[in-house]
Formats: sequence, structure tokens, C-alpha cells
Amino acid sequence: MLFRPTLPCRSTAALLLCLVLLHARADDTVLAYQVQPGDTLVGIRDRLLVPGTSWHVLQQVNRVPQPRRLVPGRLLQIPAHLLRVQPLVAEALLVQGAVTVQRGGAAAQPLASGETLAAGDVLRTGPQASAVLRFEDGSRVLLRPDSQLHLERMQRLGNGQVVDTQLRLEAGGADSQVPGQAAPRFRIRTPVANLGVRGTEFRTHMAEQTTTLEVLDGRVHAATLASDGRGAQTPPAGFGTQVTAAGVAVPRPLPPAPALTGLPARIDRLPLRLPWVLPAGADRARAQVFEAAPPGRLLLDGLFGAQGARWNDDLPDGAYRLQVRTVDAGGLEGRDATWLFTLKARPEPPFTVSPRAGEASQVETIRFAWTGQAAAARYRLQVADSADFTAPRVDRDDITGTALQLPLPLGTHHWRMASIRADGDTGPWSDVAVFSRVPPPPLPPPPSIQTPQLGSGGLLLAWRAEPGQRYQLQLAADAAFTRLLHDVQLDAPQWLLPDPAPGQYHLRVRSIDADGRPGPFGAVQQVDVPRDRTWWWLLPAVLLLLL
Repeated sequence: MLFRPTLPCRSTAALLLCLVLLHARADDTVLAYQVQPGDTLVGIRDRLLVPGTSWHVLQQVNRVPQPRRLVPGRLLQIPAHLLRVQPLVAEALLVQGAVTVQRGGAAAQPLASGETLAAGDVLRTGPQASAVLRFEDGSRVLLRPDSQLHLERMQRLGNGQVVDTQLRLEAGGADSQVPGQAAPRFRIRTPVANLGVRGTEFRTHMAEQTTTLEVLDGRVHAATLASDGRGAQTPPAGFGTQVTAAGVAVPRPLPPAPALTGLPARIDRLPLRLPWVLPAGADRARAQVFEAAPPGRLLLDGLFGAQGARWNDDLPDGAYRLQVRTVDAGGLEGRDATWLFTLKARPEPPFTVSPRAGEASQVETIRFAWTGQAAAARYRLQVADSADFTAPRVDRDDITGTALQLPLPLGTHHWRMASIRADGDTGPWSDVAVFSRVPPPPLPPPPSIQTPQLGSGGLLLAWRAEPGQRYQLQLAADAAFTRLLHDVQLDAPQWLLPDPAPGQYHLRVRSIDADGRPGPFGAVQQVDVPRDRTWWWLLPAVLLLLL
């Protein structure tokens, strides 16, 4: 079967070679040349074939009766191994993470973006590392994390534009985009399979002696390394297959893409959590995060369960493209669902310390406290009555410390913090903490003082007690208590003033509850200590008569 060019080949000053593929198998070795006006077999040999090749080979293969009179437009078959070859290089267009290249059997060296690669080079990617390779024919290959790729052959055939590229994927995965004109001579081999490209976009993964092929556009011819092909298959777009040493499985449809409609357009928190909804019956998916700007490096890659992805890896703030595809029970990965998002997680917000979530404060002035952040020059505090913060009661962005006291009314309050860099860049909000300001319980009533007892031991004061309370007793020389003689706090509901001096005393007592809140003072009591103490023992009886 002949694949004729859609546009006629034209001769140029460079004598452009027009070659097309003759056969539709992965091991094609014969190409076709379209005869140009003035061509002869000798001239074609001199321009295109390996030096020393006889033009009689072309005559015999094509059964040309008159080698000096070729009909323009005729297609001549040329064995590919007879064509001159010009070595080509590839470019490491984008390198992300730990990627190494081994050249000519030497020790592996780190690979950087922009470096050139030659045939024979072996590339290896580490965890969450990747590389995008660009080849002479415009093909691009994304080498995924934990992969190994051998650049077996990269050459130009004859004196024209046909590029012959052969890669060997020894481990991991590779996603390929191959222009239509390059497809006939672009191949990927694995330890068990030959993949001849008949399309423009496909994925390959090698694991446990099984090569998985997923065709997204065009066709890819899949065969085993055995010469007989053992049931070779050519899956069309939307289908995939798996190749082992035993043969090539019958192609089956790729699983449908998951739903990503619930994802936010802006993410402000790390680690990265990205939920999705998988099709019925599916229980895992592959997720990848690329830079949003094309061509976009692959930054994160992983297999996750039905709930979604979670990466603990650090990711800078920026714009990204998420690609998620369902993985079926047999390991085939389907078409990608894509979501664009922006990550703005820095400067990181401080951790709120107090008031704690759920706390009920009885004081009017609330002390807000938070942890310090090294990247923050100042902080922004918002306090609102509602969770949406549409009308915050407090909104301050001039706080340089890590604490602030504010009076607040009774009720439920929501508060959150954000860090601000010196250049004014504001980070995301912290988690919202909800607390309430509640009225304090009633203050303890003043104790009822019993009749003072003035005896030989001194002046004994006592009052009725409530469990869990402490007391404050004041003794003054005046009724206004401006001249305090004693101000004591007591655990017991009594107090002894030994050997008081003669004179008039004023005393009062108040209770202190378990939270340390003092109640009001009770009524002021007045005690007179006479100069003649011989009748002290009569004082209780006298006081009883006066009451």
C-alpha cells in the first residue's frame, strides 16, 4: 500500500528529498521517493544513498528499464538502510526536579533545561521529576517521574526532511505528541513491545514487563518484539491496549474522564488537596499538576483513590493546570479532565492562639493572640458577627505585634488573621475561630457578719460561709475606709484581731467566688474597744442587749 503525499514535491536548490512511507507496520524499512524532472538513478544515488552504493540496486528494486529516463512523479522504492544518515540531536526543553543523563557509558550527570541530547544518551527522572524533550521533527515527549528513557536513534535520512527517531522506554511512563509528518518514522520500544506511531498523541507506560498504550489521537501500531508480531494491534484514538511477551491484548475503550466541577479556582492552603468525582465503578485516578503557562513543566504526578489527590510536596504560589484521568481495573488511563487554578498560600497566616474556638469569655475586653510569622511585617485582624465577614466589626491591618486587646459586646464572634509582607503582599486567611462573650454569673452576696466577740484573746470576727468561697476583710479607723488598718484575704469565715488598741473600729467583709471575682462589701460594722478592758468579758452581753 502506498501513502502518497497530498501536495506534489517540488525541487529546490537544496534538492529536497520527498520520501513517504510505503508500509503500515512498525518495522518499515522501505520508503518512496517521488521522481523530479531531470532525475536519473545515478543522480539520486549520488545525492541520497550511502557512498559506494550501486545505482543498479534502485534499478532492480523498482524494475526501471531506462535508468536515465525517469518519469517525473513516479514513486521509487528505496530501502531505508541505503539512505545516507545525518545524526541529529534533541533538546531538553523543560527539566523539573532531579533528572540525570548518562552519555556514552560515563557516570550520570544532572540534566538542565536547554541542554542537547544525542543518540545513545540515557535519561532518568527521580520522584516528582520530569523532562520535556523536543526532537528535530517537532515531536515532544514528556518523561514522567521515576522513568528511564534511552535515545536509541535520531537521524535524518538521505538529503531531505525525513527524520528517523527511535526511543526505548525502559521504565516508567512517557507521553508523546508527534506531528503527522513525523509519525511514520517515530517509534518507541520497550522491553516487550514495538510501538509504531500512526497518530499524533499517545501515552506509554512500562511496569512489571507490561507495556500499556493509550491512544488519544490518530493510531499507534503495537507489536511484540518477536518477528511474527504475535497478534499485533493498531488501536485508534480513544482506545488502549497492553503488550506482554505473550502478545498484544485486544484494544479496549479508554475509561471516561472524572468530574472536576467542585474544585475552587483559587487555593490558599497547603498541603494541596484536590477532590474529584470518578465515573461509576472506578476507584482510582492519576493526577498531574503542570505550570499553566505553555509548554508547562510537570510538577506533581501521582495515583490516588476515589476521593481525590493530596500532595505534601511544596508548590510555589502561581497559576497551574490540573489534569486528572480515570484508571480502570486493568491499568488503562483515560482522557484527561482539566482544571485551571491559582495557588496563593503565602505568606502563610499565623496560628490563632486565643480566644480559642468554642471559648466562652465573661470579660468585656478580649485579648486576641496569635503566633508570629517570619515573612510577616504586620498582620490583619478581622472580627465579625457572621461567618461570611461581610460587615466585620473589627478590620485592622496595622498590627505589628502578636496580641491585641479589644472590648466586645455580648454575643457570638468570628475572628481570623492574615500575614502581610513588607511590600504589602497579603496572604490567605487563617482558619476562623468562633467564640462567644457571655455575661458573668451573679456575684456572690456579701456575708452576714455575726456579733463580734471581744474577749481576753482579742477581737474575734465571724460570718456565715458558702462552699468554695474566699473572703476579703477590711478594718479601718474611719467609716469611709480611707485609713485602713487591716486588709486581708481569708480562706476561713473568721478572723481574730489580737489585743486591739482602745478606740472605734469600722469593719466590712465581702466574698470572692471560685473564679476570683469579688462580690460587694456587706454593711459596715462598728466596734468600740473601751480603755478599761476589765469589762471586755461583758461586751458580748452588752451587745446582745443593744441588738
